Amino acid sequence: MGLLLSVSKARSFLSITRRNGLFGYRREELLGHRARYFAAPVTRPMGASYELRAQRKDGSEFPVEISLSPLQTQEGLLITSVIRDITERHRAAEALRKAHDELEIRVQERTAELLKANAEKQQVLEQLLRAENLAEIGQLAAGVAHEIRNPLAGIRGAIKVLRENKMDSELQRPIMTEILERVDRLNMAVQDLLEYAKPMSLQKTKLQLSDVLDSTLSALLHDPRLQSVEILKDYRQSVDVETDVAIIERVFINIILNAAQAMNSSGKLQITLEGSDAAGVVSFQDTGPGIEPGILEKIFNPFFTTRSEGSGLGLALCKKYIEVLGGKIEVTTQLGVGTTFVISLPKASAPSFSKEELQGSPG
Repeated sequence: MGLLLSVSKARSFLSITRRNGLFGYRREELLGHRARYFAAPVTRPMGASYELRAQRKDGSEFPVEISLSPLQTQEGLLITSVIRDITERHRAAEALRKAHDELEIRVQERTAELLKANAEKQQVLEQLLRAENLAEIGQLAAGVAHEIRNPLAGIRGAIKVLRENKMDSELQRPIMTEILERVDRLNMAVQDLLEYAKPMSLQKTKLQLSDVLDSTLSALLHDPRLQSVEILKDYRQSVDVETDVAIIERVFINIILNAAQAMNSSGKLQITLEGSDAAGVVSFQDTGPGIEPGILEKIFNPFFTTRSEGSGLGLALCKKYIEVLGGKIEVTTQLGVGTTFVISLPKASAPSFSKEELQGSPG
């Protein structure tokens, strides 16, 4: 801090400072400075509402607070000026501002972590609730299946006997065949219900996702529903996954056959395999008519179907299987262009062997 005393008659300054060199001037060099203040002296603080910068003799600047006070004495008007160097205060304020900003960032990060943890907790709770509900549905389904399957078996056996009876007329045979087909369809719906409701036991194997796709396509090679469908493969990246092969093949088969049915067994199906940081991603893009918005939001609901055949559990089962495997299934569609199902599965923690490598390894 510096203190300047000035007497109006002498127009002289006396400089008193705590430490030499606040401004770098000698006392005699200050004579005449601010002399016009004597014309209308008033007490006033300076720098309270805005920042003042002082300049040393060497040209360097620093922040200051200045107050001017007039005092009438026998010697004349005495002006006192107190000058405070507030550099340290500025440094402390800047440090406080930085600390506040860092604290705010940490609070935001912690809040985001808590929100994420809460969302994960909610998801786990929903999964537990769903598992509990599925267990109850499973018990109910098992009872219903027992009550339905036994009569179905009896009906099917009786129809077969009637159809194979030599007294059976040619007119009756198509009717008997249709009845058998409907019984088999109902039996399959009961089987799908049991499959959807029962708890799953996984048999995970680590392998390359491209091998699973190839084995699935090989199994469907002679399926009449795919004979006029052009299948295009685009394996952009080798992706290792640890999954239940039988279950994931069932999902792929369901998605592929659904695409074929949507295209009336004629069109193009693009199968793309690529990887993200944590997952293998398989896309099935068809050239069908697309899905209406009102239908799109229901396609994963159990027992929802727009076809006369099927139980309406196919896509519901696919969603259940993928989620149990730790992945997710999504769908996008555009009317008149087609529909794309995207399946993401978590990557394996270590590289896996391909089928060729396993077959070529010594026993």
